[in-house]
Amino acid sequence: MDALVALRSAVRATLEKFSAGDVFLVAVSGGADSLALAEAAKLEGEKLALKVIGVTVDHQLQSGSDLQAEKVVEQLSIPCFVEKVNVEVTDGLEASARRARYAALEKCAKENNAVAILLGHTKDDQAETVLLGLARGSGARSLSGMANENGIYLRPFLEITRAQTVAACKELNMQPWSDPHNED
Repeated sequence: MDALVALRSAVRATLEKFSAGDVFLVAVSGGADSLALAEAAKLEGEKLALKVIGVTVDHQLQSGSDLQAEKVVEQLSIPCFVEKVNVEVTDGLEASARRARYAALEKCAKENNAVAILLGHTKDDQAETVLLGLARGSGARSLSGMANENGIYLRPFLEITRAQTVAACKELNMQPWSDPHNED
């Protein structure tokens, strides 16, 4: 359980800010990062008397996306909602899907009186964000990357690598999903 120890430690540092009885959400796509985050959040949240709820967003952009959402729910040891969204493509598919996903997460947070939403972005995602920003010409502003905390959104894994989340999923016998939209 070596990989899981580092993940739990990262999550614990984030959750210690909350009070017993607080509710928080974990956004779970089904990838290794979010599956590992959900499990680490459950284990650490229980110790702090926090209520953990998973949310998986079905963008309905791929055939069988509803079945994939069900597979995510089946693997989790926390209650999990599936939020279906309709993605209105206005400024590119990725940006439009992100906007729909965040709106669904915020709606679910409001309905459940959640104090925070945990996102599974890792050190690998952080590096990608910086490089993409630089490639787009954002200059020095891109170097800051993603914030650990941005309003209700918290990213406890920004110092954790994707290799660590994959290893944790193996330790937990979880089967992460690789979204074909992420291949490019």
